[in-house]
Amino acid sequence: MGIQKFVFFSIHNCDKHPEVPLMEIKYCTEKFLKDSGMNHTIIRLCGFMQGLIGQYAVPILEEKSVWGTDAPTRIAYMDTQDIARLTLIALRNEKVNGKLLTFAGPRAWTTQEVIALCERLGGQDANVTTVPVSVLKLTRQLTRLFEWTNDVADRLAFSEVLSSDTVFSVPMTETYSLLGVDSKDIASLEKYLQDYFTNILKKLKNIKAQSKQSDFYI
Repeated sequence: MGIQKFVFFSIHNCDKHPEVPLMEIKYCTEKFLKDSGMNHTIIRLCGFMQGLIGQYAVPILEEKSVWGTDAPTRIAYMDTQDIARLTLIALRNEKVNGKLLTFAGPRAWTTQEVIALCERLGGQDANVTTVPVSVLKLTRQLTRLFEWTNDVADRLAFSEVLSSDTVFSVPMTETYSLLGVDSKDIASLEKYLQDYFTNILKKLKNIKAQSKQSDFYI
């Protein structure tokens, strides 16, 4: 097909969790690429900042339940725009051909820390519903008993990861040096969420002001 370079996005620690179907598939694909002889770069990712908006930020603003676990797992979330930028740099860099890189944000966060950050920036408390990891694991075992719930069981397989004290993060100093990137140009989760809450709260304030004006004229 004339492919000059194949870039594959994988998951950090996928080689350590064969019990999770998605992670096993990622690791098997990594091995296939390495054995294929094709010019490639494998990029393992830890977590996306964008996913936290719908999971935590929006429910807190709408005063809806926020679901979390009691797991100590820490994830170094990264802005997808930074991931895209680093990927484009890697595409042009022959030094990373055949290499496995891991992209991670500046700091690893627990679920509880992310919720607390959203509460502070949003200016209101979250209605947190905590689901013990043991309950998720038990539910997975039950759903594996039936063929029609296998998909659910596969999703719940991440409960095994959540209960393993895994840290989804790596030092990025060597990667930044290899790609010629300044760590100061990588967005932190605090800055990302602060920008989101500042913009959304400003819009909500304007909407309320416009609503009051309409009520007055009516």
